[in-house]
Amino acid sequence: MLAPQIEYSDREERLEFIQERFHCKAPSCGRCGSCNLPDGMPAAEYFADYIDGKAEFVKLAAKIWE
Repeated sequence: MLAPQIEYSDREERLEFIQERFHCKAPSCGRCGSCNLPDGMPAAEYFADYIDGKAEFVKLAAKIWE
């Protein structure tokens, strides 16, 4: 699933995307890493600017892999 663009989505849609995308699948995940964000920060906190419509998802996600 692609991240909804801010221009075409509301806050609830963006929050739902983050919750689904970064849902921890432990213990059956095989250490997928989808819930491991910098400094152990929760996804909703890390992507707060995206959820609030201040920055696109890709801009924030790119910082994870810098």
